[in-house]
Amino acid sequence: MATVSLSSRAAETASFRRLLPPKDWPKIKSLSTSTARQWYEDKKDVPALQQFLRKLEVPNIPRPFVGFTTDGKVIDKLFQYAPHEGAPTAAMIDNVAQLLRLLSPEQKACTMFESVEDDMIRIWSNPEFYVNPGGLRLDEYSESVYTAVHNVLRSSLSPVGYTKALGCCLVNGFLGKLVDGHKVMNEHSYNFRLFGHVSMTEPWGYTFFGHHLCLAVVVQGGRMVIGPTFMGAEPDVIDEGPHAGLRLFSTERQAALKLMQSLSPELKVKTTLWQSVLPKELPPGRWTAHDERHVGGAGHDNRVVPYEGCPVSLFDSRQQNEIVRLFRAFNEYYPDEVLDHRTKLFKDHLHQTYFAWIGGHDDDAVYYFRIHSPVAFMEFDFHSGVYLTNETPDKCHIHTINRIPNRGDYGRALIAQYWEEQRQAHSSGHKNAQTVTVRELD
Repeated sequence: MATVSLSSRAAETASFRRLLPPKDWPKIKSLSTSTARQWYEDKKDVPALQQFLRKLEVPNIPRPFVGFTTDGKVIDKLFQYAPHEGAPTAAMIDNVAQLLRLLSPEQKACTMFESVEDDMIRIWSNPEFYVNPGGLRLDEYSESVYTAVHNVLRSSLSPVGYTKALGCCLVNGFLGKLVDGHKVMNEHSYNFRLFGHVSMTEPWGYTFFGHHLCLAVVVQGGRMVIGPTFMGAEPDVIDEGPHAGLRLFSTERQAALKLMQSLSPELKVKTTLWQSVLPKELPPGRWTAHDERHVGGAGHDNRVVPYEGCPVSLFDSRQQNEIVRLFRAFNEYYPDEVLDHRTKLFKDHLHQTYFAWIGGHDDDAVYYFRIHSPVAFMEFDFHSGVYLTNETPDKCHIHTINRIPNRGDYGRALIAQYWEEQRQAHSSGHKNAQTVTVRELD
């Protein structure tokens, strides 16, 4: 599991405490009196943030959608989804129906989008301020509404995956309390949007996004895709209150470091892109404000990212198994049967997979790592403080990003396969089992 309990000793020495800001710190000065919308309005004209905010706005999304590639060219037919992969579609539909019953016509209008291929599904963002209005902002609604939204999440994800997603929300609320900014950062400061008409046969999906948690979920029949995703935490642990002992991303952090330490000196050299994570010690383009060393964040749907680092084919079998273990940790929000399908596909391309590292690899090191193949793209990065005061990366602030290259993101490859199946069924004169009347809810 990627979410584990702290020992009492670790709880007593939670490292983020040394980085708590003073109450008069300018960055948090108006947090206690602002709502998320007001916080955005106050921040959007700050020169240092304007470029970052601009790329997150609807008019600036790159069109047409291509997806992550290594050279700008999509590799077709990588994702051959089985007819039924164990997606919990019926349970998801039941919970969406319960949610929609709670909403007024006006609320439905701002939450529901006609098509799962609408570019609005690509509009998500990690900042704590309210960058992209639209959908249900949970902290503006009643307990019944945000409980209903979480029931949709719970029915979509594996138990450990939902626990992890909920953990991101709880840590966000914990951070809000630490810096007296609970109106801006709380466990319900997230947006929910629904795309397409919910159906047991045709594609539909939803997005859930806010500070340190962004999910894009697409289902079609018994198949589903979750991606892109962003999960993070500042701090990475809760050390007091009812959720004391919650720590996030332990598997990703510890397994990757042990794997790196296990490599031979020659493979360490091949894997390491740079030995420092500090911006001033990285070449141009290797660090950007807000994303830091990440390249797969919001607004980068069509990014060209060549393979870097060491081919996993050079690893021994135990080290390759650790790469697979890391893949499963990054993707553990999938229900078990679906995750088995995703894992098989990843293993089928293990010979085309690369592992890359920036930073040190001793026990106290801070670092960035990436796992990249034709069908997977995962990033882990320790970040500088935003509401904690560390000006350089620290282990208490973690960002993780999960992309699906070659049009896998937003379920586009799955949707294309579905429509191709429909064309083939109609051209052959046979009624495909998946052409059942769409079940719509409003």
